[in-house]
Amino acid sequence: MQKKQIPKQQNKKVFLILFLSVSISCNNATQNKIDGTADFTLPKLPVVITDKQESHKYIALNYWNDFNFVDSTAYRQTTNQIFEDFLTVLQYVDLQTIQQSMETMMLKAESDSIAYIRFVNICERYLYGANSPYRSDELYIPVLQSIIGTNIIDENYKIIAEYRLQMAMKNRTGEAVADFEYTLETGTTHKLYDIKTDFILLFINNPACNACKQYTEHIQNSIIIQQLLKEKLLTVLAVYPDEDLDEWKKYKTQMPANWINACDKKLAIRNGEIYDLRAIPTLYLLNKDKKVLLKDTFVASVEKYFDR
Repeated sequence: MQKKQIPKQQNKKVFLILFLSVSISCNNATQNKIDGTADFTLPKLPVVITDKQESHKYIALNYWNDFNFVDSTAYRQTTNQIFEDFLTVLQYVDLQTIQQSMETMMLKAESDSIAYIRFVNICERYLYGANSPYRSDELYIPVLQSIIGTNIIDENYKIIAEYRLQMAMKNRTGEAVADFEYTLETGTTHKLYDIKTDFILLFINNPACNACKQYTEHIQNSIIIQQLLKEKLLTVLAVYPDEDLDEWKKYKTQMPANWINACDKKLAIRNGEIYDLRAIPTLYLLNKDKKVLLKDTFVASVEKYFDR
């Protein structure tokens, strides 16, 4: 698993960013269309909204007003791009607004069963897919709750959604992460909660996988992460979650000496399902209280967090 870059349609992303930054000053006097999206228009801001954050919130909550959910042929070729642009808009609002916006989208989609299935599939691909740079449990949770609560979708979807929701609710952003015991090569055991640095980068990995090697290299080459390690403000805990310990030991010399290189000998992470391991590697950033700052994230996102 590795983060995929999406170079296409960058002009649309730039347009949205510019629109969000200037929408207050111009009061959005005209309809704002996005090229190539079947005349789909962004919501028009009421003139009474002059606060930047409030304008972003209004756009997010009303983003789907112009979308024709009832006509199954509408925007057939452009729905993916419209959804991507929606995710760009959500970067500018708080979590509560994000969840409300997702709930609104799914509620509107219920007006047509074909449209609903289309959005269920799009959300799965973008928000749940292991290789998607947009994946996010916090965005996907309202979708799963919608699937479980609606009466217009097959029971098989509900069974899958119930399991995914159960896993998504584990180790949520802002909550204390599940503790576990890890074992060093010497046989010494410790617990995650024994680590006392200000930050912990929990790196659940299989050192033989290519994506894990790329993550390892990225962390090693990160100036800001290396500085935090040097100042002992950050601990990198690399944990091997599988049973083939010989495979893990084979790569010990390739793991950085300033990391904690350990295995989950009891297989609690994987078999106990205390973490959602739908993909390897899985990366968490924790604070000193073991609360999740970033869940199932990318190295670049960790760098961005520290570079704020």
